[in-house]
Amino acid sequence: MANTIQTPSSLVAEQLLSAQQQVLELVVRGAPLSETLSAIARFSEAAIPTMKASVLVFDPVTQCLRKGGYASLPSTFADAVDGMAPGPATGSCGTAAFRKERVISEDVRTDPLWGAFRDFAAHYGIQSAWSSPVLGADGRLLGVFGMYYGDCRTPSTDDLTIVDRFVHLAAIAIERQRFDADRDHEATHDSLTGLGNRRMLERAVAHWERTPPTGGLTVALIDLDHFKMHNENLGHRLADQLLQSAAARIAACTVPGELVIRYGGDQFVLITSATGTDPRARFPRVIESFNAPFEVADMRVRLSVSAGLVEWNPANTNFEDALYQAEQACASAKARGRERWIAFGPEERETAAERRRVARVLTDAIATHRVVPHLQPIVDLATGRPVAFEMLARLAGTGSESISPSVFIPIAEESSLIDSLGMSMLRQTFRLLATSGSRIGGLTANVNVSLRQLLRDGFPKLAIEAAQMNGVSPERVCLEVTESQWLEGDSPAREALLELKAAGFRLALDDFGTGYASLNQLQEIPFDHVKIDKVFVSRLGDGGRGTALCETALRMAAAYGIPVTAEGVETEDQARMLTAMGCDRGQGYYWSRPAPADITLGWLDTKLRTSVGTR
Repeated sequence: MANTIQTPSSLVAEQLLSAQQQVLELVVRGAPLSETLSAIARFSEAAIPTMKASVLVFDPVTQCLRKGGYASLPSTFADAVDGMAPGPATGSCGTAAFRKERVISEDVRTDPLWGAFRDFAAHYGIQSAWSSPVLGADGRLLGVFGMYYGDCRTPSTDDLTIVDRFVHLAAIAIERQRFDADRDHEATHDSLTGLGNRRMLERAVAHWERTPPTGGLTVALIDLDHFKMHNENLGHRLADQLLQSAAARIAACTVPGELVIRYGGDQFVLITSATGTDPRARFPRVIESFNAPFEVADMRVRLSVSAGLVEWNPANTNFEDALYQAEQACASAKARGRERWIAFGPEERETAAERRRVARVLTDAIATHRVVPHLQPIVDLATGRPVAFEMLARLAGTGSESISPSVFIPIAEESSLIDSLGMSMLRQTFRLLATSGSRIGGLTANVNVSLRQLLRDGFPKLAIEAAQMNGVSPERVCLEVTESQWLEGDSPAREALLELKAAGFRLALDDFGTGYASLNQLQEIPFDHVKIDKVFVSRLGDGGRGTALCETALRMAAAYGIPVTAEGVETEDQARMLTAMGCDRGQGYYWSRPAPADITLGWLDTKLRTSVGTR
């Protein structure tokens, strides 16, 4: 027959208050949750001496009850119940968690809730058990308070009152721990991608510097290629979705024990042990994981990544130096065509130093107006008469002339320098047209415009203002733009081109046949000209394949009735073959190399007067 427990007379209100104060002190000073819950178990056992207490904590991720705090129960008991899943017949604790209400088993030997656990109860001498769910202020399950007895008992009102106080304290302790954990998670994780952030990286680095791992680490900087342009093209909301998907693909390529961090807007840091599986063997998979396009708002977006790797031994090198080396290796990967990874070495060290030097020279040249145009004629293939010229940026001044455009243009495009460089060339073009007068007659000036410029807010307005300030019709200028996915659909770049076209500017599609969706762009954007890339021209006469490629590109343009200019013409044979194929114009060393304005203007003046005099 069940016995009734009376509240011990020695436990007065002051003692309960003392226990409460001690528990709250543990909570306030941030003691480990297991320490606080074990104290609660001890205080509750002191209040009801014949009872043994346990506090289990509910894990919302695994949906299981995990060991929390114990007093006199052995560790084997704690290990046995650790990981129990709440259910309708899982003893007192599992059932209380499942029902979210108190469960009292006066005799576990006959209670059906204990059917699967009777041997377990007998092993630990348990004959009755009371369990109360620990609930949060919002009703969430936080854990279970379990009470076990060596005989059959029915709880008194005083017993339940005492237990409820300790259940309440357990709720406070668990909620505080979860609050601190959530706050710590927010502080150490990126809110957009869910990956670790710089604070998490700082903690990890501090740990590794205190305790350098055997064999060292590998640090990788992963950079999304052209993401800034995607951001400008898609808008921030859709670009954020793209970034989330990209982060998920990078995270999917990691293995347990690796740290992956969102380091900046479109940069990620991956740190892994340098021992065991060679991380370099896995990096091709990271690159390849981006081969499949991303689906963003019913659009298929192509995105790639570049990465730089460096071996890091925290005992010998600080992290800032290792990360800088990874950044330089990543820059080398981008300079070599992107969509690849490179490990830092002596060559990357030299390349990084040279890139920094070029960036400084370029910045200074722009600020001091030493970016000057060199002109290259464009001629009518049938008559040899000049019909236009292209403005090409060159650097002037000591130490600058030796820097090739193939070097400084990509560096400018990787930064905001391309905006000021491009506008400088456009303004100089209008000034040249305004001051050259009859020397160039009605020739058109071709100017390269980067996609970054087109994506910049207000670029069409700046271009129109430059024409108006110099009193030159926009029709005298042909803007050359390289074919790209950013000209597709309703992109800002496409809208900017249409606005420029409406203002009178001519448009040319540059490097035709080598880029992203030539036919679509010829159909959607009213280009006045296309320019066949020199790679096609250079292969003319190579046994048929180069000729076939060039003819195909010409037919594509001819289908839309658009005149074609062939770039990179260097020989008379190439000029003759292009003419026979029906190509309209040519540009290249065969007629003239790019030269300073005065030299080219003199050449153009002579050619124009000669062509007029021979008519």
